[in-house]
Amino acid sequence: MQFALLPTATLILLASCSPGNRGSETAMADGGGGGFNSRDTIASAPADTSAASDSSVGSSPTSAVLIQMNVANATEIQVASMAAKMAASPKVKQIAAKLASDHAKNREQVRALAQKLNVSLISAQGGDFSAAGAAAMPPDLQGKSGKAFDRAFIQHEVNDHQSNIEKLQTQVIPSAQNADVKAYLQKTVTEMQGHLASLKQVQRQLGS
Repeated sequence: MQFALLPTATLILLASCSPGNRGSETAMADGGGGGFNSRDTIASAPADTSAASDSSVGSSPTSAVLIQMNVANATEIQVASMAAKMAASPKVKQIAAKLASDHAKNREQVRALAQKLNVSLISAQGGDFSAAGAAAMPPDLQGKSGKAFDRAFIQHEVNDHQSNIEKLQTQVIPSAQNADVKAYLQKTVTEMQGHLASLKQVQRQLGS
């Protein structure tokens, strides 16, 4: 998934995954995955360091990256879950549900990794991010219904996924030094690429 970027992290994760600036890609209802830029959910990443000293809240690059991924997933899960209910097309409902489910799984991976590395998913400002914080529908989807909503949602997700994949590949992954974090991010990119291919297929089926 876009998410509101946390000031402590330079990462914006997954645009489509968040309701205003969303990142969309690797998570589903209650725990998913990924975006960048004004609609992105992944921000530029700072150089990652080993997890050895990542125990303080929001104090390390590793913690910042995982916090951003956690937020991006929560946002994507919320948006995709709403889209699954609002969409008119069965195909759009289906892919929205899959996005929500996949991002939920990705979010669980983030939490497990944070626990393994002994880093906190609470930002320096305090407080964990819950799905309730991402309840608003992204501006580009507001006020739309039926076929117009379906097309807008798919386009939104395509844009977010493309942006997030690029950001992860060119900025976040190259700067990650912790092997576990890098492996997780690479796996997330692969999952997002699969989402993007499916989204483009549905987009072609919807036509103009």
